[in-house]
Amino acid sequence: MKARVRMGPRGRITGRGIVVIRRQRRVTGVRIVERLPASGPGFLTLERFRAKNLYRDGGVSAFYRFEVLHRRGVDAVAILPFYFQPRGRRLMVVCKIGFRPGLHRRSRLALPVRDRRRYTSVIEAVAGSLEPGDRGMSGITARARQELMEETGLRALPKPILGLGAGFFPSHGQSTEKVHLRAFEIDPAHALEPQGDGSVNEADAGTIAIEATRLLFMCRAGLIEDPKLEIGVSRLLLVLRGRTSRARRATVRRRTFDAHF
Repeated sequence: MKARVRMGPRGRITGRGIVVIRRQRRVTGVRIVERLPASGPGFLTLERFRAKNLYRDGGVSAFYRFEVLHRRGVDAVAILPFYFQPRGRRLMVVCKIGFRPGLHRRSRLALPVRDRRRYTSVIEAVAGSLEPGDRGMSGITARARQELMEETGLRALPKPILGLGAGFFPSHGQSTEKVHLRAFEIDPAHALEPQGDGSVNEADAGTIAIEATRLLFMCRAGLIEDPKLEIGVSRLLLVLRGRTSRARRATVRRRTFDAHF
């Protein structure tokens, strides 16, 4: 049975392990006002090539064509804001819920598998594209903090940033974009009004928190279809479990030492 995210009062658990932090403005559809030329200026650059492969043994392949998309800052960062509920210490992960017009228009395409969903509401990771000046690990982390505040109104607590491993390519057959991961512990009680980036759909988006294991179940069930969340939350759980195991081992060693000395 599919679960629904019910938009209740701020902070209230509205489903199994789901908390509303900020309501989304619900969209019912989109009206296309003008179709713009595909080759015009935009957020993405499409390049088309004819090429040959060069081999180590000196050989050369036959001609072939390929296409590739680039972002202005090339890569992106996905943020895993998290907190622990006082009762039961449940790990909650903050996500965005909003409208993606491109997905809404899927229904107009000849899909290989019938899809009844209209995609007027999509749960996804807090994320943002890097800018050309964002360089190095510190630049990516700074961008992650800025996107977190801009999209959710949340600030990272003054605690160590959790490393979630290397970045990944979400669509390496068509795009050069690599997604980097950052995890910050936050306090949802101190959420401010998001600054936003001036776009309509970001202003309309809401913020919710989902219990981590529930979130992974929703990914497997197709209720969440963002790989950034599935990869990020899976890694976050591994990191936190490892940290807990190390703390327990340290406690056992300390008690053993105290018992003997």
